[in-house]
Amino acid sequence: MPEHDPAFIVFASIWFAVVGACIGSFLNVLLYRLPRKKSLVYPPSHCPHCGYRIPWYDNVPVFGWIKLRGKCRECRCAISVRYPCVEGFCGLLFGGVFVLLGQYGDISLLYRGCLTLLGSLPVLGILVAGLMWYDKRSGVS
Repeated sequence: MPEHDPAFIVFASIWFAVVGACIGSFLNVLLYRLPRKKSLVYPPSHCPHCGYRIPWYDNVPVFGWIKLRGKCRECRCAISVRYPCVEGFCGLLFGGVFVLLGQYGDISLLYRGCLTLLGSLPVLGILVAGLMWYDKRSGVS
């Protein structure tokens, strides 16, 4: 079996992990706003305690939470650890699936695998959202 370019596999895995973290971030929005019957687009991301609008550089999946040490920049109230966990889990899941695809033979299989992965990622995202919703409903924090 021919080998794949390792740089391609690393770059593509990181790209899929970043996309996964962004999808995880959107899942957090869904999980917070839908049960409360709030709009998904307005108002933009904000602190649920003080209403401070979160700027884009503090809203980067996982890294924004780490940078702010899990607290709102304005009121210093705690931001749940659930947010970076969902983002990180989705990122690892999406990147990890690509790494597994990258371990197999023919490069055309890898490209077809990318298309299959792009089609299956929403399903993985829905599964993660379902698990997190179930977790909230069961009272586990």
